Amino acid sequence: MNRPVFIAGVGMTPFGVLHDSITELSSKASLQALQDSGLVDARIDRLVVGCQNPDEFTGIGHLSTIMSDQLGLVPSGATRVETGPSSGASGFEVGCSFIASGLAESVLVIGAEKMSEVGRGIASKILAKMMSNENETRYGATPTALAALITRRYMHEHGLTRDELSLVPVKAHRNGAKNPLAHFQREVTIDEVNVSRIVADPLTLYDCSPMSDGAAAALLVSEKYIPKLPSKELIAKVLGVGHATDFHAIQHRDSITSFKATKVSADAAFKMAKCTVKDIDVFELHDAFSILELVNMEDIGLFPKGESINFVRDEITAVHGDTPVNPTGGLKSRGHPTGATGMAQIHDLVRQLRGTAPKGLQVQSARKGLAHNIGGLGNNMVVSILECFS
Repeated sequence: MNRPVFIAGVGMTPFGVLHDSITELSSKASLQALQDSGLVDARIDRLVVGCQNPDEFTGIGHLSTIMSDQLGLVPSGATRVETGPSSGASGFEVGCSFIASGLAESVLVIGAEKMSEVGRGIASKILAKMMSNENETRYGATPTALAALITRRYMHEHGLTRDELSLVPVKAHRNGAKNPLAHFQREVTIDEVNVSRIVADPLTLYDCSPMSDGAAAALLVSEKYIPKLPSKELIAKVLGVGHATDFHAIQHRDSITSFKATKVSADAAFKMAKCTVKDIDVFELHDAFSILELVNMEDIGLFPKGESINFVRDEITAVHGDTPVNPTGGLKSRGHPTGATGMAQIHDLVRQLRGTAPKGLQVQSARKGLAHNIGGLGNNMVVSILECFS
C-alpha cells in the first residue's frame, strides 16, 4: 500500500430474521462504528456500501446514496460495491484503496443485506443469479446443489465420512452459542446434524448457513487521524488485501475441491502483508457450507490437501487450539446476510485483536488475523490481513 490504512472503529448489528429495514440496519452498524472510534464528529470523505442485491431482496436501490443522506454524510462521495457474497470484503478493499491512494483520509465501509423480506424460494432464485445461467442454473442447479457436488467429490477423493463432516457445524454452533450477535446461539450434536433434513445430498440442514438479515461497518482512516483517536490499543492496521477470480462455472475450473481464486488472493494478501500463514493467529473463513471450511483451510495453506478434518477433530481449529478458525461461529452459526458477511469478519477480527471478543471466544494473544470471503460459488475471493496497532 502507498499509505498505511487503519481501522479506527467497528460496529455490527445482531444477525438473524430482523424487523429493521436494510437502511436501519446499516445506520445502526455505522453509528456503532463511529462511536467506537471516538470520531463521531469527524468528516467522512467517502462512504462505501458492500451489498449483493438489495434491489431484489428489499426493493431498495441506490443504497450508497440513501445511506449518505441518512447518516448525514452529504456531500461525501458514496459508492456501492457488488461481488456476490464477497461484496462486504470487496467494499472493504475499495475503502482501503481510497485511503492508500490518497483519495481519502477517512472512509466508512458498510456491509449489509436483508434477505427475509422475500420467501425462501424467491431468495434462492435471487442467489442463483450469481451462478452461470448458461452452464448451471438453466439446468436447475442452485448454490446448495453445487456445494453438495463439491462435498461428494471431496468425500470420494479423500475418504471424508458423514460423521467427520458433521464436526464442522458442531464446532461452528459451539462457538456461535457464545456469540450474542449470532443468528444461531445453540449447540448441536453430530447426530443432530446427521439426521436433520437433507437439503442436497449429502448436505443436511445443519451443513448450510442460514439466510440472514444484518449489517456490519468499519471506519477506516489514514495515519493523519492516529493522534486524534482515544486509544492506540483499539486500532487495527490493514497489512494486506488480495482479490482474485476464477471461471464462472465450476465445470470450467481445474478442480472442484480446491478454489484457485482463494490461493491467488491469499498469496497476494500475504505478499502485501509481508508475512506467511504461520504468522496468523486467528482466521475467519467463509463457511457458507460445511465443506467449504475444510477446502478453504487447505487452499489458504493451513493444512495439507484432504487432511484438514483431522485438525478439526483434534480441536486444533477450536478457540483454544493452535489454529483458531471461525471462533465467533462463522457463517454457519453467526449467520450469512450475504453482503454483510465480509464486514462481519472484519468486525470480529478487530475485536479479537483488541482482546474484546465475547466471553469464551477470545483467542489468546491474537496479534494478526485473516479474513476470507467468497463471492459466487468459489469464483470471486477476497482475503484481508489485519494486525493490532500497538
